Amino acid sequence: MKFTGSVLKTKLIATGVHLAMSLVVFAYLAYQIYYHWYPEPYYTIDGGWQGMRLVAAVDLVLGPLITFLIFDLAKSRREVIFDLAVILVIQFGALAYGVMTTYSQRPVAIVLIDEFIISASEDHYSGSLESFDVLAEYSDEKPPIIFVDLPTSREGLDEANKIKLETGVLEHAQVRFYRKLPGLRAALQERQHSYQRRLDELGGRDKYESWLRENGETHDSVLIARFQGRYGNAWLVFDLDGRYRTYIP
Repeated sequence: MKFTGSVLKTKLIATGVHLAMSLVVFAYLAYQIYYHWYPEPYYTIDGGWQGMRLVAAVDLVLGPLITFLIFDLAKSRREVIFDLAVILVIQFGALAYGVMTTYSQRPVAIVLIDEFIISASEDHYSGSLESFDVLAEYSDEKPPIIFVDLPTSREGLDEANKIKLETGVLEHAQVRFYRKLPGLRAALQERQHSYQRRLDELGGRDKYESWLRENGETHDSVLIARFQGRYGNAWLVFDLDGRYRTYIP
């Protein structure tokens, strides 16, 4: 495809204007993704970065690229308006898909189940909650950090599995097993020995000891738990009351 100087200049101006507008939209979405939908460490290791790339690809690349390829003021006014409408429909359609995918996969709860902590996203609840605001009853954190007290009896486990098969609600998203802060604290305390052993097995001891020294803490002043993200892992650090403090990559 060959462009004359004037046509190329027009295309570059139109693309630049489109890109500038897209940057404004992207800045807003990036803020929501990083600070609200996927706060650290979940942005880095549980899908936030992947969502950011998807939104950036659609908003900052796809739309401006289409503008550069098809925008031409040499066309009639009707054709220019039609081209702009096509660009907007394609970009906003793709952007809506990217944003909704990123939003729906955000961690709405961080749950301690068995021996590790994982995230629970919207689809894990399979529409069983009228509002995800109810999860705030179990924790003040955003997203809330909750202990899932699964039954240990065969009958209880069978019932939880039956609910999963019939409703699609995964075991760690069955709210009837959720416990508030005292339950989380007790579960963390009970698991500290196994977590410390796992820390050594995974080679994280040096980072942990370094963090303790830098923050004036000791092994007896904090609780830890391993968060298993979709794209990596981290150690979450809690105070002795079970309240989240920070994370160690």
